[in-house]
Amino acid sequence: MPSIVRKRATLFALLVWIGTVLPSCGTEPDNGYLRLALETEPTTADPVGSVDYSSGLVSSLVHANLVRFTPGGELVSDLATGWDISDDKKEYTFHLGAARFACGRPVTAEDVLYSFRRLLDPVRVSPRWWVLEDIEGAPAFHAGNAVDGLGISNQDDSTVVIRLSRPSAHFLSLLAMPAAGIVCRHDAEERGDEYGIQPCGSGPWSIGEWKEGDELILVRNPQLRSGRQALEGISIRIIPESMTRIAEFEVGNLDILEIPRSELDLWRSAGAPLLSAEELRVVYIGLNNSRPPFDDPMVRRALNMAVDVEAIIVHVLFGAAVEARGSVPTALRRSPPPGELYTYDPDRARELLAEAGYGEGLEIEIWQRENPEGGRVLESVQAYLADVGVRARLVTREWGAFKQAVDQGTPDAFFLDWFADYPDAENFLAPLFHSRNRGGGGNRTGYSNQEVDSVIDAAALVSSAEERWELYRRAEEIVYSDAPWIFLWFPVRYEIVSPRLDGYRIPVIFNGQRFLDVEI
Repeated sequence: MPSIVRKRATLFALLVWIGTVLPSCGTEPDNGYLRLALETEPTTADPVGSVDYSSGLVSSLVHANLVRFTPGGELVSDLATGWDISDDKKEYTFHLGAARFACGRPVTAEDVLYSFRRLLDPVRVSPRWWVLEDIEGAPAFHAGNAVDGLGISNQDDSTVVIRLSRPSAHFLSLLAMPAAGIVCRHDAEERGDEYGIQPCGSGPWSIGEWKEGDELILVRNPQLRSGRQALEGISIRIIPESMTRIAEFEVGNLDILEIPRSELDLWRSAGAPLLSAEELRVVYIGLNNSRPPFDDPMVRRALNMAVDVEAIIVHVLFGAAVEARGSVPTALRRSPPPGELYTYDPDRARELLAEAGYGEGLEIEIWQRENPEGGRVLESVQAYLADVGVRARLVTREWGAFKQAVDQGTPDAFFLDWFADYPDAENFLAPLFHSRNRGGGGNRTGYSNQEVDSVIDAAALVSSAEERWELYRRAEEIVYSDAPWIFLWFPVRYEIVSPRLDGYRIPVIFNGQRFLDVEI
């Protein structure tokens, strides 16, 4: 790290502590605008095409949903002021409040129906159509086989009824995802494929200007029905390089900066007032449970004991993670994790391998996608495994080839992570471990346990959050004991915020922060 960067970081920290706001050498928008940066440019602001982080973030700022997440991950009303759920937990009736799209047209139940049919459209083929998969007739509608059998209807202009094919306790959370954003039917039909460039939503912000590859300017939605909105707008610059983002923050051109892990020690030593939050994300090494040697739980447990996860967190990740003793992140838990079955114990790992018939050791391949940090992590894992007689060959592939191979069950093991689609423990159990999701559905290890399947299915029928959690806790305990992964960690995100901002906090889920409580 060049010494000038170290000096700038130290200077910035001192200025923060004495309450001095660095002067901006940037151009307008300035005073009333929040200034952000994204590593990658959004591909679209259309809900049905928002499959990456940048697109999902912008789409969620522009579009309202029936329900939404708060920064703390709580599910609250958005366009729907309330809803009723039938006794069989399969029918939801949503009552819409008075709201208008940015173009001035009122939001009606017909717009909701149109938006959901558009997401399920077999011609459009949205990668996120599965958000509505539990709706009665949705798979058939998406396949183009049933036009009239879809379980979505409207009783009047302000009432939407959705019928599910089976109870789904997390269905409301799915409706808060970016893909379920409500579009203006008139504008979407008129603009067609161009809708994603200049969308008409009823969210708190509208796209004022989009300078491709450079900057996206969001302005207040003039039709916003209620709520605090202190900012004049949001400037989102596209800055791929982390060091450039750091430099722009230090001179006052950005208001919020995510600190790269490699820079954490520098900012900590400078006394910078960092914000931190454990991400709803789990990092793991998946083990191919469908074939030897990883069809034997004893071998899988041995590998968990062979790797000193805490040491890797300290020395490779600069402390920016929490060791995973289970699959459910801390923020989604109602009780402690299953325990410490897999504390670092190479002697016990060797014993287990010998009991499983691998006393002479074994050879495996661990696949990874192209990623410098992942390479450093796996080199550490490789060394720990070698110490117990497991010779691991590291195989690197570009993302497309890597994902295809993992989905098809080609590698012995693979290094991967899982981001939350919605803040619910179910999202870290059913997709990853239910046997119906083996392969590309999320369960890429081929893990199968009938008791886990039964417990997860039972949780979908329970409305009580406490009862659901007890079932999820039981499923997680079984999974953790079976060790389909080498359990690694939950990453911790670190950010620093300009002293001119007030009211900002790191959101639990990425689309939970709409910046309505942030002011300058």
